Amino acid sequence: MSARHRPVSWTPAKRLYDAALLLGVLGYLIAFLHLAPRLSGQEMDGQSLAMRAYGSCAFLLLSAALAIGPLARLAPAALPLLYNRRHLGVLTFLVALAHALEVLGWYFAYSPLPPLVALLSSEPAPGLAWGLPFLPPGILALLILFALAATSHDFFLSYLTPAAWKALHMAIYPAYALATAHIAFGALQDAANPALAALLLACTALVAGLHLAAALQQRAADRARRARGAAPWLRLGRADAVPEGAALVVHPPEGEAVAIFRHQGRLSAVTNLCAHQNGPLGEGRIVDGCITCPWHGFQYRPEDGCAPPPYTEKLATYRLALDGPTLLLDPRPNPPGTRVEPLALPGPVAPAAEAGGFFIGWSATLPPALRRLVGRALAATLLGLPGLGLLLGLAAGDPAGAAFATVPGSPPRPDLPEPATLRGLVIDGPYPLLHLPASGPDGRGRTLLLAGEGKLGAPEEIRALHGRLVAAEGAILRRGDIEMLVLAAPPVPLAESAPLPAAEPLGRWRIQGEICDGKCAAGGMRPGTGIGHRACATLCLDGALPAVFVATRPVAGHAFLLLGDAAGGPALPAFRDLIGHRVTLEGEVTRLGELLVFRAERP
Repeated sequence: MSARHRPVSWTPAKRLYDAALLLGVLGYLIAFLHLAPRLSGQEMDGQSLAMRAYGSCAFLLLSAALAIGPLARLAPAALPLLYNRRHLGVLTFLVALAHALEVLGWYFAYSPLPPLVALLSSEPAPGLAWGLPFLPPGILALLILFALAATSHDFFLSYLTPAAWKALHMAIYPAYALATAHIAFGALQDAANPALAALLLACTALVAGLHLAAALQQRAADRARRARGAAPWLRLGRADAVPEGAALVVHPPEGEAVAIFRHQGRLSAVTNLCAHQNGPLGEGRIVDGCITCPWHGFQYRPEDGCAPPPYTEKLATYRLALDGPTLLLDPRPNPPGTRVEPLALPGPVAPAAEAGGFFIGWSATLPPALRRLVGRALAATLLGLPGLGLLLGLAAGDPAGAAFATVPGSPPRPDLPEPATLRGLVIDGPYPLLHLPASGPDGRGRTLLLAGEGKLGAPEEIRALHGRLVAAEGAILRRGDIEMLVLAAPPVPLAESAPLPAAEPLGRWRIQGEICDGKCAAGGMRPGTGIGHRACATLCLDGALPAVFVATRPVAGHAFLLLGDAAGGPALPAFRDLIGHRVTLEGEVTRLGELLVFRAERP
């Protein structure tokens, strides 16, 4: 709003700001999702890559939004960036929402539970040994960002009152802390490359450093205020020290800060807090005879603190007096809108302060000095965001890492047909398996894990076919020495028979590794080796998918073992709270065809 009754609309500066922001985010996502995989040759599935791209982009945008506030206090030339920060906040929420939808649509879909229920129930209670869970902080951060984006319009500012609206939007700080915890206890635990840790530390250090610098600046002003002491009237120094067209900000020992403006050789005092969003009026200028807030261009008459008609906002005013050349202030505020006759200064009217660098939000043009700064900021957005996206995309790698690679020296196995129609023996223990007799290169035969569609194990009725020769159809998943048949239909029993393979004892082992679900490990996804994929693996194993133990070192030439409990039953529920963590288990290992079965004891 302005004294010219000019409506605040989509100015050229605002359009340029939004266009650069959107193009920068789009460039970041393209570099992360498309350019980086081509350059690095990584094999991460598209969904996991998209989760990382959206999540890291949202954190960068959130860090930028928090950095702009103290930056504008330390360097007023950054005020144009602060003016459009609401748009940045809404875009941050939308990118974070895209991250959450990717997670729900991939990790928590295709399961017996609805995605939202699975999200809230699949992560086991970690206990002190495992640190804090990472899903609840992420959910809470997203909800806060939604509340802030939904109430960002001035309608809610007016409806809630500026004080309540400002208090609500201070929740951006808890949201940032929660987002940091979500990354630290989630993706950071799974990151083999230090790039993500470096990003997290750099962003948090930048935000904390800027806020600390702004706080120290304010602390120095508060110390000077306390040194003046309390008095009915405050002695402020020479009255002619107030620059023409600008303000001197005074901090009384009690109450709010006061902005004393000089216009046409006369002094007027109003509260330093703008009625719109508590912006610092003392950092503004006199434009069209009105005090103009540097944040959003709201205007008020100096003599009574009232916005020009038809606007109705009002500010508290203060009385001024002269004692010779010394300016005096009565720190007791008058009711908002109270007219106080401006205090005329003796002598000629001084020239107005240089306002060439002052930003007015509703102006159609930017001052030359600010135009250069905004140009540099836009260039950094258009070039910096895609550059960061490329670097982080290159560092994303394959979360499965070398743990799922074929152990050196392992004999090659011929490929199975795709789609597969296989004849084999059903073996029940600890999960339904399909053994292909004498089909391996060493004559032991190949043993495949069986699973159903989605995050479900093989149908329970298959256990009744133990020892029977069947014909089974489905899709083959394979990574390293893991093989799984995802059944397209129930196996059909055959009239022929074949002997069950003998289990070869390999002794008692103490093995370090991680509990994963067999479907992801076999190639359904790219599971990580840390806490980041714990909830997804828990949901899969709750659906009776086979549990595998991914060893940190090969065991009898194998990188993984089918995991069961000490009694030979399924791994869950005995090991549910250990899923997705680096653990050491001890138990008996047997070889079944080419498959190793680990009957582990609860540590």
